Order: sequence, then structure tokens, then C-alpha cells
Amino acid sequence: MIQRKPAPVVTKLRAASTKLFVLDTNVLMHDPTSLFRFEEHDIYVPMATLEELDANKKGMSEVSRNARQSSRYLDEIVSNAESEIADGISLESFGKDATGRLFLQTEAINGELPARLASGKADNQIIGVVKHLQEVFPQRQVILVSKDINMRIKARALELAAEDYFSDKVLEDTDMLFSGVRALPEDFWDKHGKEIESWQQHG
Repeated sequence: MIQRKPAPVVTKLRAASTKLFVLDTNVLMHDPTSLFRFEEHDIYVPMATLEELDANKKGMSEVSRNARQSSRYLDEIVSNAESEIADGISLESFGKDATGRLFLQTEAINGELPARLASGKADNQIIGVVKHLQEVFPQRQVILVSKDINMRIKARALELAAEDYFSDKVLEDTDMLFSGVRALPEDFWDKHGKEIESWQQHG
């Protein structure tokens, strides 16, 4: 059954004037920079989306490359978060036009779906998350974003808002560059220092 109290992961959702976009995996695998393309609106990444990204990271295809880049973006955002993940992470410092927040699913959501929709399928799990968020936060416009037309049809059949993702931006090499600074572990030089030689030693 759907819990009627607000889920902790979205307790800090902002004013009803901003939308909450729930991202399907294929959106991130189509355009990793989609995380920063919803302007003032908030985005929500279900656990099923994260799991599908992880399952598609291996390989040399464009889809695998984009899955890896999406995972890197998410890791960078979470690693540099100045607030609790459950409160939402500001995207303002990561994207030029992004002023919304990123929310990650941090607990199990048992959205009640029609029996004909298999609960174990990732697409239906994501639809269940959308339904849950819509019912828990009726003041927010919750919208599923997916490149899968059949998934959008299923969502609309359940009276859930669903949209395609239309940005056809090509992932440029500059988008792959790490934009922050990552600290090395304290024991890095103890583990790897012996294997590193200076070019001056052979001068």
C-alpha cells in the first residue's frame, strides 16, 4: 500500500510553482547533461534508474559511454553536496541554467499499480515511483520523462503526466571533462609512491 506521509527523500521539495521531473534511464543514456537541463525545476532519479545505469556501463557503445558519464555526473553532484541527500542537492553550481535540486530515491517505494503491470520490471517500478510522488505531493506537478513511447503510454493510461525528452545535444568531449577537484586518499602515496619515478632521475 502507498504510504500517505511524505517520503523523507522529498521532504524539502520547493514551491508548487516548480515541477518535479522523474527521469527514466533512457533519458540519461541519451543525454547525460539532461541532469542540468530542467532550469528551475527539480529532478528525481529513482533507484531503478540508478541500477539500470550501472547495468549498462560496460562496453564501448555510445549508450555505455553515456551511462558511465551520467554516473560520473551523479557521483560528482553527490560528492560535492553541501546538504543532506534527502533534502535535495542544489544543481546551481553544476549547470549554467539549472537552479533546481536533484533528489535521489533513498528508501523503498511500494507504489500500488494495476495487477497487469509486473512489479519487478524496471519501467513499472519507475511508474510506481511517479504515482507515489503524485499522490504524496498533490500540490506539485510530477512528470515522468522518458524516451520510451510505450512507457509514456502506460503512464498516461494511469493518468500520470509523461513527456518525451527532446534535447538532441551531442555529447562533446568538453562535457566529459571533470569540472571539480578530487582529493586523493591519505594512503595514496604509501600505496603507489614506490611505483612512480621522476623524469629528472634519468636526466
